[in-house]
Amino acid sequence: MRWHKAPRHKLLPLTDVRGVTGLDPDEILCRPDTQRLVRIDGNGTREELIRIPIELLRTQPNDTEPSGLQKGP
Repeated sequence: MRWHKAPRHKLLPLTDVRGVTGLDPDEILCRPDTQRLVRIDGNGTREELIRIPIELLRTQPNDTEPSGLQKGP
């Protein structure tokens, strides 16, 4: 039987970091245990990625307000 460790990090495209974490890429890279990576495929296409701890991922979207606090007339 193989021992299985739970994942502690997630690899995200640099362009998706703000939507998933709510933080700018520069803010994330200042935190410990983060890493900026670059992937280059066989065609030479470059993709920038960030490896972040899963604790930084949003558990629920913060874009919506609770129903009792909605703004309006």
